[in-house]
Amino acid sequence: MSNFALDWLRTRYAALFPFGRQISVDQGLSRRADNFLLLRIVAASLVIYGHAAAIAPAVEGPDWFVRAGFGMYSGEIAVNVFFLISGFLVTGSYLRQDSLARFLKLRALRLVPGFLLNLLLLAYLFGPLLTHLPASDYFSHPKTWQYVWKNIWLSSDMSWQLPGVFEGAKTSTINGSQWTLPAEVRMYLLLGILGAIGMFASKRVAVCGLATLLVAGLFWPYLFPLHSDWFRLGGYFLLGVAIFVLRDRVRIRLELVIALGLLALLTRHLPVYPQVFALALAATAFFIAYMTSPFHWLERFGDPSYGIYLWGWPSQQVVAHLMPAAGLATHVVLSLLMAFALGYASWHLVEKQALRLK
Repeated sequence: MSNFALDWLRTRYAALFPFGRQISVDQGLSRRADNFLLLRIVAASLVIYGHAAAIAPAVEGPDWFVRAGFGMYSGEIAVNVFFLISGFLVTGSYLRQDSLARFLKLRALRLVPGFLLNLLLLAYLFGPLLTHLPASDYFSHPKTWQYVWKNIWLSSDMSWQLPGVFEGAKTSTINGSQWTLPAEVRMYLLLGILGAIGMFASKRVAVCGLATLLVAGLFWPYLFPLHSDWFRLGGYFLLGVAIFVLRDRVRIRLELVIALGLLALLTRHLPVYPQVFALALAATAFFIAYMTSPFHWLERFGDPSYGIYLWGWPSQQVVAHLMPAAGLATHVVLSLLMAFALGYASWHLVEKQALRLK
């Protein structure tokens, strides 16, 4: 084999399996090139895969992650990744702002326009096309306008059905993915409050405060005004916050990913497994983000990840409605194509335009 070929193989091997190499999160941030967009798109796609059994009539049984012994399905893992990345990136955004009001304005511009578009189109375009009710009955039904009005406030009391839509289906829920959005809003508010009371004034204060919150959430959850389903998401969000605060000390290396992965495997049936898995997932996510070749070309097309997440469940409902006999592969592929198209449209037509107001 030629020296050129050997050098090429060494280079490729070092890029794919960078044993012995490490960087800090702060060094990764300074490069201004990462794979967080790729991670979010993959996570949104995994949510669609994970929801197939709940929506598609011909799909039964647990997904691959459950069968492989992860103790959770793909959608749960993907949402954990979303909140981990959100905690990390949003903390950086907060610390760059000059006021709490400006921070909350930026968060609202990122979250609300895409969601409002989703609600309006589902209630007033998709709903009339898919309902079995006459148009006059559909539009005069209180649930139609309640679907938009109740959900846009992002409270824990959300509306899930539209009149006459998907009745008799495997599930009549219009968009089951929206349940995480109120939790996301509360994480933003929590971060703003923590900053306003000076928790980020020093690294030591921030670490002590975050550790106190994590321990209190584990042992005394009744102290927090949060829905019980949101505590796991809050834990991942705070883990992302902690990684940003300690960005100059947190190291990224392949050996750590492997070690934490093995530790999670060994503790699979122990009470500590969720915490060990969270650390392993975080190590893996940041390794992919900062120590693999960045997918620069993805950024040319915009950021459809939020739109894919919002439109994934409704896309699956439409595919299941039109093709109830579709198996797992057909259902997921068609749903992904529809969700990606709507996600990119949402980004370019609404989300990107809204962010210009910042």
